[in-house]
Amino acid sequence: MSTRDLIDKLQITNPCTADWDSMRGTDQVRFCEHCNLSVSDLSQMTPKRAMRLVIESRGRLCIRLHQPVAISPRLHQIGRRVSRFAAGAFTAALTVSSAVAAQPSQASSRGHQTNRLFVAQATVPGTIISSSGSIAGTIFDQHGAVIPGAGITLGNETSTYLLGTITNDHGEYKFEQLEPGTYRLTIEASGFNRAEVEQIVLSENGSQQIDSRLEVAGIFAQVQVLNDSNQPGQEMMGGVTVVVAAAPFIQAAQSDDLAEVEALLSKVDVNLRDKNLGTTALEHAVVNGNREMVQLLLRAGADVNARNGSQETALMMLGEEGTGDIAWDLINAGAYVNVEDEDGDTPLTEAAMIHNLGALTTLIHAGAKVEHRNKAGVTALMNASGNGHIASVRALIRSGADMNARDKDGKSVLDYAIQNDHEKVIKLLRSFGALPGLAENENEGGNQ
Repeated sequence: MSTRDLIDKLQITNPCTADWDSMRGTDQVRFCEHCNLSVSDLSQMTPKRAMRLVIESRGRLCIRLHQPVAISPRLHQIGRRVSRFAAGAFTAALTVSSAVAAQPSQASSRGHQTNRLFVAQATVPGTIISSSGSIAGTIFDQHGAVIPGAGITLGNETSTYLLGTITNDHGEYKFEQLEPGTYRLTIEASGFNRAEVEQIVLSENGSQQIDSRLEVAGIFAQVQVLNDSNQPGQEMMGGVTVVVAAAPFIQAAQSDDLAEVEALLSKVDVNLRDKNLGTTALEHAVVNGNREMVQLLLRAGADVNARNGSQETALMMLGEEGTGDIAWDLINAGAYVNVEDEDGDTPLTEAAMIHNLGALTTLIHAGAKVEHRNKAGVTALMNASGNGHIASVRALIRSGADMNARDKDGKSVLDYAIQNDHEKVIKLLRSFGALPGLAENENEGGNQ
């Protein structure tokens, strides 16, 4: 799957007002204080790296995208359908009168206050809230757990938006002082499919208890879509869901559901590759760090050297959740330690990019070539240095990695640390006598 194919599968579901330029970090990864997550620029990645990012994120994932100026009509249409309320704030698309104040908080049945209500006077001019009707409820996930922070919007027969609120810590919400009429609720939460409840009939001074369950969606992401020139006016940011596995067997592995994988195992080909994600159950088990599932699939005959569309094997997919024991399980099952994917990366160069010393040292002990270079001339030590993984840097140096190797652009190991401001790695490398490869990076390093 190409990066473009992946982008085409994104669907914006929640708006976000975070500003990329105000975030701290590099051109590829920055930290967003708004959502307390690292944001990766998907458009700066190879298709392999972008797809890996999506597959490895089983929860919230923040990404940033650049689109051409002519954004597709489909994306515009999705943008128009998104909720105008998210994370306690309205997006710029909604004009809210500055004179509108939050409604007084009311104590919930459990002694906690409900979240504030917002009235969009630009949407319903002249609305007078004087009745004492109410609509309240609790939002649950599909397993019965409450969902705090879910965005709830209230509309009626004449307007799609009247009020908005957020569920409290107990998943509860409440709208009060409502006129009699017929209402509809729209419920949205990060990582869940949107839900709507229609035809809620409220009598004079009446009350309705409307609980709802949300189904888990695909991978959640916050996406900023800009044109190539980064000019203002072409910016969209919001929550999206990414395509999930089509086959129930792969879905179970993706969801880390060992019992369901075991139940379906006798009914499917253990090496089934999903038509949506292009992944196998074994690959998901490795990404999720589920050793018990890995062993189950290996015993059932999973091909440990099967390759995906980027020519990667399961051993290349060890993430931060993967352990050295899982790496040994794969190697003992016949996994090739020095196999190369389409970019010339090996399991070791891939492992050096993640914060997983156990996996990296296991590969070294199993005979991984420390000095291997991918097609761009990048070594494992460059990857560890560029990602700030100081323990992995030490392990690779102890194993004989060349500290003064250069990639095809002339960048050295030290350059990789300097360009990403990894001060501890810079000091470590310099203490071993590492030298910069590019003059401009040396100038930058002088300010460290």
